[in-house]
Amino acid sequence: MLPDQKQYRNFLFTFLFLISFQPIVSKDHIDLHLKWYHQFQFAGYYAALAKGYYHDAGLDVSIHESKNGLEGLHKLVSEKEARYGVGTNEVLLQWHSGTPIVVIAVIFQHSPTVLFTKKTHSEQSLQNLVGKKIMLSPHVYEILAYLKKEKLDPTNFIALDHSFRFLDLVEGKVDALDGYSTTQIYEIQKTGFPLMVFSPRTSGIDFYGDNLFTSQIEIQNHPKRVKLFREASLRGWEYAMENQEEIVELISKQYSNQISREQLLFEAKQMEPLIQPSLVELGYMYEGRWKHISEVYADFGMLPKNLDLNGFLYNPNPKTDYSLLVSIFISVFGLLLVIWVFQRYRWNKRYSENLKIEVLERTEEIRLSNETLNKMNQLLEYKLNELTDAQEKILISEKLATIGNLTAGMAHELDTPLTAIISSNATIEEFLKINFQKIVNKVFAFSEEDRERFQTLQKVYTQIKNEYLNENQENDLKKEIQVKYAKSLQSIDPNETEEIVSLIIDSFAYLLGENLNSILGTKKQKEILSLSVNVANFFRSSYAISIASERFTNVVKSLKKYLISDDGPMDQSDLLGRR
Repeated sequence: MLPDQKQYRNFLFTFLFLISFQPIVSKDHIDLHLKWYHQFQFAGYYAALAKGYYHDAGLDVSIHESKNGLEGLHKLVSEKEARYGVGTNEVLLQWHSGTPIVVIAVIFQHSPTVLFTKKTHSEQSLQNLVGKKIMLSPHVYEILAYLKKEKLDPTNFIALDHSFRFLDLVEGKVDALDGYSTTQIYEIQKTGFPLMVFSPRTSGIDFYGDNLFTSQIEIQNHPKRVKLFREASLRGWEYAMENQEEIVELISKQYSNQISREQLLFEAKQMEPLIQPSLVELGYMYEGRWKHISEVYADFGMLPKNLDLNGFLYNPNPKTDYSLLVSIFISVFGLLLVIWVFQRYRWNKRYSENLKIEVLERTEEIRLSNETLNKMNQLLEYKLNELTDAQEKILISEKLATIGNLTAGMAHELDTPLTAIISSNATIEEFLKINFQKIVNKVFAFSEEDRERFQTLQKVYTQIKNEYLNENQENDLKKEIQVKYAKSLQSIDPNETEEIVSLIIDSFAYLLGENLNSILGTKKQKEILSLSVNVANFFRSSYAISIASERFTNVVKSLKKYLISDDGPMDQSDLLGRR
């Protein structure tokens, strides 16, 4: 072989050897279309791309910002596969109008859309906007529903088209305008303007915020890709909310250098209570909330009442369809059943004659057995009568022997309720002699509002029972109270929080539900709860006496029932005479 040929062969062998170790990866390309300019509002998608979550899922994702808002976004996503979009609740209207799209995840559990106005006094309400100029964005139905619920119809104010220049409010050109609590608050507060924010959630208008959607054709043809993209995006959102400063730096360098890092970080902090990453699973959506949103749209005549949402919401974990398997099973089972019936018929016919002969033989055997059984039955009746008489005599003897043991047992049974009565009576006596006058004096020293709070708490004591929580139950209840009333507990000295929670449990104040917030909101909350603990103990002792008395009565009734026969009272002489 010539040197050139040998060198060529070695080169070719080396080339093939090297390329055999190169991974051949074909990644699916996906276009993600945002609803606005790049900002922290879309941080999760930037994080998923930067941290390689899309890459790990075999996806090549391009993120496109929108300079025209939602205009044409839903149609664009629905036209082709591998297209995804970030939209608002308007996706519901688009879906109902026939655009083939599906919501696959909700990012904002609460909408950031609010109404801004100038703060003039502490008792300010929406009613102060009657006759005022309000600048509203197109399709901002949650704000319109909010105004409508607060009795502000369009005839009660002057509606203006939104200029998206929020300094119009600062300069007094308008009296109120809608915007995002995540971004516009920063812009307005920087001017020093006294800002008042009204949220539709205060009136029960609770819309979702940003949501992720795709086309129905993408769901149908690439269900695995949809699931992988959704999971990678939510993983990115989890990382973004846990590493806000890092993602702010990423946005400033790669996506938007027109927004300051300070403003991006402010937006991130404002998004936390709307996304609620520590309380709600990222991407979670509830059909009931979408029905609530559809009913709000229905009030404006944009959707029908009781809209069926089938096909609108994506299920990331669908149940396996066993319909084909069930059909095959039913068909096979039916065939086997026909074969079995036919074979059974042949068996019955074959054995019918043998059964007739066997029945005749068994009939004769049964007749002879019946005669024998009748004789045995007569003998058993005679023996039974003898045993009944003997048993009656034994019962009378045992009843006399039991009376001694019954007396000792009765003393023990009565001792427990009597002890409870004495102990509870001591508690009541202590309350009446020592605590009652103190409580009365302290309650009369309260303000009228605090007296009403104290009286409200006393009403729950008709519900309490003589029950005590074990350590685990008490710890669980403490955690539940700290979560449920976290907002009210924030105003209390942290050093006294644990003591206040213990007083809430001991005074049964947790039975008040939302009314407990009123007590926690006063400076006298500790005194009210402490005094109520004494009153609660008084009622518990009263209930304990009631239970002990009932038990005492049951013991006496049981003794009376035992000692009195069906024919009347039985004394010892009667029992001895019958022996």
